[in-house]
Amino acid sequence: MEQIIELDNYKIFVKTEGEGPPLLLLHSYWGNLLLFDDLAKAFSKTRKVIRIDLPGHGNSGNPPSGYRFDSFAVVLDELLQRMNIAGKISLIGHSMGGYVAMAYADRFPERIESLILMHAPIRSADNQSIKSRNREASLLMKGKRDLLLQVTIPSNFAPEHKPGTEELVALLNITAKQVTIDGALRSIEAMNHRSNYLKTLQNGKYPILIIVGEYDKVYDAADQLDDASRIPRSEVLLLDYSGHMGFMEEPAKVLASLKEFIIRI
Repeated sequence: MEQIIELDNYKIFVKTEGEGPPLLLLHSYWGNLLLFDDLAKAFSKTRKVIRIDLPGHGNSGNPPSGYRFDSFAVVLDELLQRMNIAGKISLIGHSMGGYVAMAYADRFPERIESLILMHAPIRSADNQSIKSRNREASLLMKGKRDLLLQVTIPSNFAPEHKPGTEELVALLNITAKQVTIDGALRSIEAMNHRSNYLKTLQNGKYPILIIVGEYDKVYDAADQLDDASRIPRSEVLLLDYSGHMGFMEEPAKVLASLKEFIIRI
């Protein structure tokens, strides 16, 4: 089922499939829920899979001025309540979607059944990351979006060419073109101001799986692994042949790990 749910200053596009314990999938910057088609197909056989387009992406409306992941976590909970999703929920967040997932876990820890972070740093943005994002924002404001995407989308993948990469790049170009400029700029601002969630995850009572790509050029793999080692309840999956899009670059390995992790909950 597809629907648009309006609440507060947000208009959120939602897609639900299957029945069973709820599983929420949260996509990355420049993405939308289409990136999770394969995961949704696999998990909707045993779970109620909920996908949303994050604000400014896909078919969702632009986020309001001052958009932050911590405040959006409250909106997300209201959305789940509107959908009659009660009790605990499992979350899978990729990159920016991981920040939203962590913000939700920070605000509503009692609602978390399990948390899966894919290529999503746990700490707040460092100066280098902020400078890089601000350069992106500058290009967007100068009308150079196509030039920016020409460079950034291929860099999401491991440098070694693999069969099917062209199709994945094409899919990301499709989802990226559905992102509004305001949506991109406000997402950049939210990423630059994201919180440090290390203590949140250290204190969490739920199982955590952290997926890292060895060749991730967006966020350093070593930093992600170091933070993961500081979280007692976390498990780590290091993908030896992936960049920032591991669930698309090594889909069979990621799906098998996700299924095994979720079954044990």
